[in-house]
Amino acid sequence: MIKKQDNPYDDIFPVLTDIIAEIIKNMPDHQHVHVTGFSILPPGPSKPPVVFRLVGDDDRPRLPYEAIESDDFIFITAQLPTDLKSSPHVEIMQDALHVFIDGRAAVISMQTPVDVIHSHYTVHNGVLDITVQKIKKT
Repeated sequence: MIKKQDNPYDDIFPVLTDIIAEIIKNMPDHQHVHVTGFSILPPGPSKPPVVFRLVGDDDRPRLPYEAIESDDFIFITAQLPTDLKSSPHVEIMQDALHVFIDGRAAVISMQTPVDVIHSHYTVHNGVLDITVQKIKKT
């Protein structure tokens, strides 16, 4: 019998990636399957998605995003509108993120100082992913 102390959640979650990869390898026509990303959230209090307002010439809807925070990083993911005219751009600063989308801007304030050099963003398949590394307190 497996006891809880022998199988903590922290040991299970990293293994799930390997399990998913093995399942995909055994699917028919698996060479054409692509996983673009997923998140596994351990049990505990979760925050609902939040939004930031894109300020521009008209009153466009807000852009929903999810933020997940670990001890060392903050991960922000947003589904982008499908009618973009240009590629989004993110300026990462120590105390805030400035998101620019089609001539509009939004600011996400950081509660923790951010290591600008080791932080980055990507835009892929209509998803904006921002990964910021926290500055460790000494």
